[in-house]
Amino acid sequence: MFFLRQEDLLHDKEWHIFNSNYETIEEKDFVIMFARRFDSINEKFENIYLIRNERVIKIYDAKGNAFEPDFILFAKQREDTHLTYQVFIEPKGQHLMGTDQWKEHFLKLLRQEKKTINIDSDKYRITAVPFYNTITENEFKKSLEDALTEI
Repeated sequence: MFFLRQEDLLHDKEWHIFNSNYETIEEKDFVIMFARRFDSINEKFENIYLIRNERVIKIYDAKGNAFEPDFILFAKQREDTHLTYQVFIEPKGQHLMGTDQWKEHFLKLLRQEKKTINIDSDKYRITAVPFYNTITENEFKKSLEDALTEI
């Protein structure tokens, strides 16, 4: 069986700031799925960066519970030079889906808010997608596509 090393997949990808992702299998699978979808995302967006959150950014729900989403996707719309999407993404293994359900609920609330922040002449749409899991990959792809088209 042939396994693609992430270093081989990502070594020339400007959209991913690391050469590899040394975390969970779900996180690695997510990056591989994103790499396959990059060209279609790049048709509508520029300045696309998928950043692995290395315990730097925490988001807080209304109860004060904090968590650190594993990835943040930045993508600037090509047709609207002032709108950049900031999407929180959390790959999650099937065995943790129940325990971390509050996180997915919070991500869904962020998505429903459709929050846009204005900074100088730029606008940032802060949004999120439900958990990524290889079992629900097709639903996730649809959710990500929908998140990147909501205005």
